[in-house]
Amino acid sequence: MTLELINTIASVATTVIVAAAAIAALVQLRHLRGANQISGQLALREVLLDRAFLQAVGRARQEVPALMTEPAFRKYVADYHFGLADDNERYDSIYEEILLVGRNLENIGNMIRNGLTDGRIFIEQWAPLVVTAWNAIEPLLRIRRVAEQADYAWEDFEYLTVLARRWIAENRTAYPRNVARILPPYHDLERDALT
Repeated sequence: MTLELINTIASVATTVIVAAAAIAALVQLRHLRGANQISGQLALREVLLDRAFLQAVGRARQEVPALMTEPAFRKYVADYHFGLADDNERYDSIYEEILLVGRNLENIGNMIRNGLTDGRIFIEQWAPLVVTAWNAIEPLLRIRRVAEQADYAWEDFEYLTVLARRWIAENRTAYPRNVARILPPYHDLERDALT
């Protein structure tokens, strides 16, 4: 064997080893990303199933419509983010719960918008809750944005709601299309349940 042939074989072997190492690294990165997605989605699940969060959503749904008829409450919301709202035991309690909901969903929307967690997986699981929460507190956000003369308040929560509404309008199910179902469509169940 000539020295030239040995150098050629060594160069080819080195290239093969480097390519194999690069492929192994890509596979490892994919597994790591999958593990991170699982951890992230489980953490989001804990936030959304937290008793305080769910109670806050329920309270907002029940109480905000009546509160919106009170001019004093609307003024409280407009003044709150400027530090101008007078202490009001009744308003402080409900508004702190509303802030809990909005801030949590704002953070999740930000994570999805920036690609830190898989938006499709999240929306498939949580779209109805996101829309319910938005519908409950949207009137308050309207007041806040007018008072602040800006659109930045909870923009990522708004983005998340747009994604959730779109998913509900287009899909309403995450069930694989090519797999047989056990139950008939809901409208058949509805008919059977009423007879």
